[in-house]
Amino acid sequence: MSKKVLLLGVLALLGGALGPSGAWAQSKADVQGSPEVASPREEIIADPAKAGGLMYVYDYNAEAAMTPAPKGYKPFYISHYGRHGTRYLLAKQYKLIEKVLTRAEKEGLLTERGERLFREYKPFHERAVYCSGDLSGKGISQERIIADRMFRRFPEVFKGDTKAVALSTPVPRVIMSMTSFIDGLQERDKTFTADANGSEAFSPILRPNFSPLADGRPDPVEKMEAPFVPYLRETVDMQGILGRIFKDPATAVARLKMDDLNFVRYLFDLDNGRDCLDGEPDLCEGIFTLEDKIAIARVSAYRISLFLGRYKDSGSYYPDFSAYTLKDIIDKADADMASGQCQLRLRFSHDSAVMPTVVFMNINGYGREATSPEEAFDIFPLWNMPMGGSLQLIFYRSRKSPEILVKVLWNEHEAVLPFAAAEGPYYRWSDFKAYYLPAMEASFARIRAMGKTGPANTDPTIQY
Repeated sequence: MSKKVLLLGVLALLGGALGPSGAWAQSKADVQGSPEVASPREEIIADPAKAGGLMYVYDYNAEAAMTPAPKGYKPFYISHYGRHGTRYLLAKQYKLIEKVLTRAEKEGLLTERGERLFREYKPFHERAVYCSGDLSGKGISQERIIADRMFRRFPEVFKGDTKAVALSTPVPRVIMSMTSFIDGLQERDKTFTADANGSEAFSPILRPNFSPLADGRPDPVEKMEAPFVPYLRETVDMQGILGRIFKDPATAVARLKMDDLNFVRYLFDLDNGRDCLDGEPDLCEGIFTLEDKIAIARVSAYRISLFLGRYKDSGSYYPDFSAYTLKDIIDKADADMASGQCQLRLRFSHDSAVMPTVVFMNINGYGREATSPEEAFDIFPLWNMPMGGSLQLIFYRSRKSPEILVKVLWNEHEAVLPFAAAEGPYYRWSDFKAYYLPAMEASFARIRAMGKTGPANTDPTIQY
């Protein structure tokens, strides 16, 4: 598919230095998820929607302040790597909820609140079940708004004829996110063109952990995430949640042969997924207390940290495989800046690929190793990987210096890297590569030590 369209936050890795200009003053309000702003518990109390974690929709209509570039420097190239926009839940989630509620209602197992949930859920289910994982209308708007803001923030990149190369995984919601983003740029710049392509062939760079083209993959998710199950049962008030829906939770679980753990998890996603859609009713009002939401958010952060983050002795190689994504970002940036033929690289993928890349790069300290569920929650509460989340590398140059500078935006906010900055949030591209290239080689070595060669684009006819 080819188409012409298209802190003072967390300090760099536990004591990393800022540049010679001294501390970079950034409003705490602009640093999402920074432990200096509040603890995860306090953040959820202030904004309960954050408990939704990966279902969270950050305020993409708000615009964070940007630190002025060093004197004489102007932006000229952008490398973007983003998660798709807001979406529906998967059909299996909708179907499990419908199956449980329908059988429970038939057998008279529901409380008054459960009966109301059953009645209100039925018409919603009929609308939503066929939209399994699809990008929502809000997701389309979200991508266009983020693209529009990119144009307004960095107009110098779009001067003259601007060419982009855009790639996505073959999943419809990701392809639609890509085309919506390109549409947003086209509306602003009528001369803007993009070579856009969505294919499994790009998975080795867009989601290397899950790529069928990869020569070897990490251990199965189920094995790595297994410890979260007993932790969930220990820390989440399952009986309290189920007791608001079923007259006798134990009887309901036994008679319905219910997977109570997934029922509660899917119902929680349904509750938080409402923010991903437009105009849908609050089906789960009163079912989850604030303490329930905090507990589930903590468990979810622990579960995801076990395989997408850095968790002690989890055995996960997911962040290591993300070195292949960063290698592509670096290689393409160098080639594009040398040729001048491409001003933007736009990549669209999934949380399961974008998050481990951010962890690998240790942006905002997210790559620190957790040793407990509570620490995992403190390091990377999951609302920091929201719907429509993005990693943007903005490149700057000056006529008076050969040194290229790069600024990193995470969810459109200026981010902190784990090495010394040149000035404020601006880093030397040479320092960027000097820091990450050895780290990438170390990850490649760990992958090879498993007896694997790692992902590679095996089809020489695919150009990107």
